[in-house]
Amino acid sequence: MKYFSDIPEGQAIVHSKGVYRQVKIAQRDGRVYARHGAGYVRLNKGGTTSCISVLWREVDAPDGMITEDGLGVYYAGPDAQVVRAAE
Repeated sequence: MKYFSDIPEGQAIVHSKGVYRQVKIAQRDGRVYARHGAGYVRLNKGGTTSCISVLWREVDAPDGMITEDGLGVYYAGPDAQVVRAAE
C-alpha cells in the first residue's frame, strides 16, 4: 500500500465558496494532493480536484517538479529524471 508523503516546502492555493487558503501538499504514487480539513483532495488537471466544491489555483514545490499530464497533477522529486517513451 502506498501512503501520503509530504512534499518538502510544497504548497498550493485552493479555494471553495470564495474563500482562498494556502495549504501543504503531499504525493501518493506520484499524484499530488492538497490538505483539506483532516484529509486530502487530489489535484486534477485544469484546476479541479477530487472534491467538486474545491478548486486549486496555484501549486509549487521548490525542490521538485510539478507537471500537469493526462488528467492529473504529478510530482517528481529533485533527484528524478524525466524520461519520455520513444515514439
